[in-house]
Amino acid sequence: MDSTELEAFLKKFYAARIEGDVEAVGAMFADDARFRIVGSPEFSMLATSVQGREGIMSLFRTLSDSFGLDEFSIEDLLMDGNKAAIRWSARVQNITSGETFTTELADFIEIDCGKIISLSEFLDTALAG
Repeated sequence: MDSTELEAFLKKFYAARIEGDVEAVGAMFADDARFRIVGSPEFSMLATSVQGREGIMSLFRTLSDSFGLDEFSIEDLLMDGNKAAIRWSARVQNITSGETFTTELADFIEIDCGKIISLSEFLDTALAG
């Protein structure tokens, strides 16, 4: 995948994520992919790690049911071969409480054979949780 294809793939991924399209998001992950929300599980229930497409889809389903996203913007996109670092921002609505906040996140994604094999996401777990 060249840099133009990688950028198009990533934009498609984030569009599906913002829309809450769990099936489209899941289709972009390899069967044995890893997804990690980086943080201390002792302090935030959002900090977690899952492996495998089904577990990832389950986690994205929970995230979509819990948090609405809009006003999405890619702030920085750095690509190196099959890896990308994305700093993005969005307005987040906690569906349970109704509270909204704007925040930045950073994702580190690795792709192989047109599928995400690893995604590590850094976010303000205290703000979101």
